[in-house]
Amino acid sequence: MLSDLYARRALIWAFANRDFATRYRSSVLGWAWSLLQPLATLLVFAVVFSVVFRIVPPPLGADPSRGSYAAFLFTGLVTWNLFNSLIVLSMSQLKSNGELLRKVQFPGWAPIFGASIVQLVQVLLELIVLILMFFWQRNVGWTWILAIPILVAMALFAQGIGLMLSILNARFGDVQYIVVVVLGALYFLTPVIYPMSMVEDTASNLVIFIQANPVAWFVQAMHDVMYSLQAPEWWVIPGLLLLGVLTFIVGLAVFNRNSEDIGELL
Repeated sequence: MLSDLYARRALIWAFANRDFATRYRSSVLGWAWSLLQPLATLLVFAVVFSVVFRIVPPPLGADPSRGSYAAFLFTGLVTWNLFNSLIVLSMSQLKSNGELLRKVQFPGWAPIFGASIVQLVQVLLELIVLILMFFWQRNVGWTWILAIPILVAMALFAQGIGLMLSILNARFGDVQYIVVVVLGALYFLTPVIYPMSMVEDTASNLVIFIQANPVAWFVQAMHDVMYSLQAPEWWVIPGLLLLGVLTFIVGLAVFNRNSEDIGELL
């Protein structure tokens, strides 16, 4: 199963190159939008939640006397955007390539993985901006290196779920609308815009729901290693990697088992 991915790597890269060329083709600013959009979201959220709702960020790892809500928020946004975008792209790519799949026989996951590669490049750009933000805050530590396996695990986890949902969406068109609603609710059950300490102090009845949310595990781990400069417990990152790998393998298996007639469904 995984050997097929390697054997079809040229096809995956062909779809990735197509998406690289067309994603911002009609835009004047081009790939600059890949940074402007999350930065605009960061600016709006930072003003609303730190000024209006007065959310107090946790202390920075390098200087406990200071906190930066913008840095805290952007750390969570980078992680959440990776999860959200891979799931949404998985469903949309399968639908948008339906006509091609009806005419040419090739694995339905090829355009999905191609689009995911492009999205990973965008996440890498966002991560660079986040690192520059922390340099400006003088919040630098060796734990940053742990962000790599966390994001890899998150990408595998999201891709596995995206593969399963893309097949489900191909058979039942309502799925994409349900997923949008669920993702919207899941966003507020993930500690992106607020620290866990705030929930524990003011809404303890929600803690169990947030702790049961797998996406929250990834976001909290990123906050630990990037913002608080603390290494998680020894089992956290291996556990996230195991979760990501297993989810990806199951998602790919489900996709392969149910995609033989995918061209007819689309």
